Amino acid sequence: MPFQRLPNWIQFGAFMLAINAGMINVLGLITVLHQSVSHMTGNASLLSQALVSGQSSQLIYLSLVILSYMIGASYSGFILGNSHFQLGRRYGIPLILVTIFILLCWLFIPYFPRYALLWACVAMGVQNAMVSHYQGVIIRTTHLSGVLTDLGLAFGYRLKGLKTDIRKIILHLLILIGFILGGVIACIAHPYLQLHAFLIPAMLSLTLCIVYGIISYKFLHCQK
Repeated sequence: MPFQRLPNWIQFGAFMLAINAGMINVLGLITVLHQSVSHMTGNASLLSQALVSGQSSQLIYLSLVILSYMIGASYSGFILGNSHFQLGRRYGIPLILVTIFILLCWLFIPYFPRYALLWACVAMGVQNAMVSHYQGVIIRTTHLSGVLTDLGLAFGYRLKGLKTDIRKIILHLLILIGFILGGVIACIAHPYLQLHAFLIPAMLSLTLCIVYGIISYKFLHCQK
């Protein structure tokens, strides 16, 4: 049975969201004490260290970082009610929330850099929880552990002579490339724009919201 092909716009959307997350994470690393915001594994490990060493201020801050990410994910869960992608669903609302939260981070980061970055954590939680599945394909756009695992599995299956789902491989490669590309863009932009570089992912999120609104409107119009 031939594998289904993911629609190009699904692949493009995942690619652009990965660029967004890559930019945000690198900006967090550059601007605030090497703090990652798009994924929480490292932060959970740092939290463990803070617990053992008794660094109360670091413990409180890292707890807030992780909590902020979870709160962002809860927004998507509350708004959408389902992590399986379905065209026509209200993804524009989470995308506009991502834009707002990144703008709040940009607004407050010159004055309260560590705690302003919590808004970026909320934004990444919202984005990552928006879409988790599409036709059996797991989609994560703010971290790469699952992406690299699936790519490694696919490579192993190929070596063993087993069939692999090409659509998943292409999607995961796009997410990997997009995340790295986003980081490159942030590294290039930051020396010139400084903290204003946060406006780039904010505008990208807003653009994706508008584009999705147009696609969704046309889809719903055709359904009538």
